[in-house]
Amino acid sequence: MKSSVLLAMALSVVALTLTAPGWTEETLSALVAKPLRGNASVDVTALSNDWRLAEAVVAENPGDPEAHFLLAVAYSRTPYLEKAIQELRTARKLAKKSPEGCKLFDRKIAEYERMLAGNPNDPLILYRLAFGYYMRGYGVQHGYIADAPTVADQYYEKAEQTMRRLIAVDPFDAWAHDYLGFFLVERDEANTAEAIRLWEHALTVQPDDPGAKFLLGEAYLRQGNLRKAVEYAGQALQARQQWLSRQN
Repeated sequence: MKSSVLLAMALSVVALTLTAPGWTEETLSALVAKPLRGNASVDVTALSNDWRLAEAVVAENPGDPEAHFLLAVAYSRTPYLEKAIQELRTARKLAKKSPEGCKLFDRKIAEYERMLAGNPNDPLILYRLAFGYYMRGYGVQHGYIADAPTVADQYYEKAEQTMRRLIAVDPFDAWAHDYLGFFLVERDEANTAEAIRLWEHALTVQPDDPGAKFLLGEAYLRQGNLRKAVEYAGQALQARQQWLSRQN
């Protein structure tokens, strides 16, 4: 592995100690000392929003569905919403072909639930657990995972309730509003009106939220409202450029 990736991994662990209130020194030491799955380069991104680090890990582990899942979660907190969605698809496809199969998502759920037991209001864990539940529900709904059809609804409900719990913890997390709406529409397009309300509310929380604008443009396009679709798509591109300029 390149030294720059190793350095980024080390900095990511340090960042966790600074940015995750409620995480004890013992919890963090256990995370570092006992990797979640035995692949240290993947483990270090488990609770990181650093998408550049996650990209480097995928480059080192291109066939690892877990690495792609964690990259998707990292991308989901950037304007690269389309990349997040593509990485979720890649994670599902790779999981289906892997020895572990789609049980990967059961494992991720179990890992995050264990973490959450000691840190019940940790936004990093809640956000990832919601994505784990979503992937499990989607897998059943679309035939990736063999299970009773009603199980899909159960996991979608868990994903939605977990994201709502995160919003209660941090009402200003615009990304949580964005993906709660996304989960609702993925579950059933009949939920589009509720999702639109969530995305519009996200813009009151963070007026330059590119995710909400992108999703609103897509929703209005599906509804046949071309004027609003084009309007929000243009705003999303502008918001993306503003976000990227702040990162440099």
